[in-house]
Amino acid sequence: MPRAMDTRTARAAHSGAGAVAYGQRRASSGQALLILIGMLSIATMLLVYGATTEAGRAVRADTRTRSVIDEARQALVGRAIADANRPGSFPCPDGDDDGSADLFVGSACSSYIGRLPWRSLGIGDLRDDAGERLWYALSPAFRDHPSAPPLNADTPGSLTLYSNSTARVVTTHGIAAVFAPGVALGSQRRDSGVALCVTTSRNVPRNRCPTNYLDVSGASSNASAAGPYIAAAPANLYNDKVTMIVAADVMPLVERRVVMEVRNALLEYRSRAACGCYPWPDGTADGASDIGISRGRIPTQNTLPQSWPPGVLPAYFVRNEWSRGIHYAVARQALEGGGKACTTCNERNLTLDGTRGYDVVLIASGYAEKERSSVAWSDYLDDPENRDGDDRYTTPLSLAPDRNRVFAIAGLAAGCAASARVLIDHLPCARADKALRPACESASTALNGCRCAADARVLMRPPCATHLGAKPCELAVTQLRGCTS
Repeated sequence: MPRAMDTRTARAAHSGAGAVAYGQRRASSGQALLILIGMLSIATMLLVYGATTEAGRAVRADTRTRSVIDEARQALVGRAIADANRPGSFPCPDGDDDGSADLFVGSACSSYIGRLPWRSLGIGDLRDDAGERLWYALSPAFRDHPSAPPLNADTPGSLTLYSNSTARVVTTHGIAAVFAPGVALGSQRRDSGVALCVTTSRNVPRNRCPTNYLDVSGASSNASAAGPYIAAAPANLYNDKVTMIVAADVMPLVERRVVMEVRNALLEYRSRAACGCYPWPDGTADGASDIGISRGRIPTQNTLPQSWPPGVLPAYFVRNEWSRGIHYAVARQALEGGGKACTTCNERNLTLDGTRGYDVVLIASGYAEKERSSVAWSDYLDDPENRDGDDRYTTPLSLAPDRNRVFAIAGLAAGCAASARVLIDHLPCARADKALRPACESASTALNGCRCAADARVLMRPPCATHLGAKPCELAVTQLRGCTS
């Protein structure tokens, strides 16, 4: 009996040991599986993290490059608006990589594609995320040489930009293009060794040749001096970033500047004229005043009743034929002799948006989307109410950049609303030399009997005369907008 029990005990003990061993094996297998799952999870996380980090880096790089391109774009547009001798013009590209616009060859740029002339623009040495300087192409009509053909709102750009393929046209009338070249691709070499440059057909250092920086997609090469250019998706042999400046970016602001300066010239003319009047308009588009005509264009020669005082009418206005796109209407009371000789005057004053009392209305045509006649106002004035031959005008409701813009000069007997509108149009009132604009002084004087007279005086004094950001300035402008009596 004891022997039998010993056998059963031994079997039980052996069985228990086997169970323990099996349990240990299962635990060991479970641990290995957990370790394997953990390792796979870590690997997956690393893979996802790596991909996300790479994608994040690419997004950040693209953002930085786009920011640099935008800065270049803004500098070019600002320069075009402010150019003293040829508003709307751009500098020649930089062909020798010294940061300055190349000198003219005759009246032409030495090349219409090169690096961005950052020194000439007065900005920093802009570079893309690859550390490369930006490149720049220019439509020849917009070069800033004084003897180039006239540049005004009727001047079209000549550059074409495609998006991904020639089937998608961004514009065929671009003015200037800015490129970020990115890293060198394919056979591009950016050293100082001299080689033939396809763009210029001259032997130049490779680091001055556009083909070693700007890419090709399909049949479009961004290294071409005249285009067409293409903004394509990144590929093995394409990594350019491209932006195009068009008339909508430039001409509305250039036109505003031109009309403001012409309006000030008209006020100066009247202040100096013995008659205390404005010049008779040019009704036949020959540049000369036509006595008896109250609407047409700004006369630039044979101006009556007397010539323009020296230096009053901007020289660029005449040279670049800006008069062709600006409609000029004068009230009977503001013409020579009280307008007794006027055959086209309907009323004593001009009316704008239902408000009487204006002496002058100027309408900027907006930039051209198609070829326009230099004579027919139907090609220049958008609204029938502004070309129907009476003395009543309206401000276009559309704010599209190619639409007409209306400006005015209020008469001495103008209502408060008309004078307030003129003052608002000229804000801030101080010029660069700190002198007050004549139109502001005239409008402020006309507002003396109005309930917003104190607000007008606030805007004529520092700090509001130069900057409108302060709260008292904003409040004064708000009061002027509602000033009707």
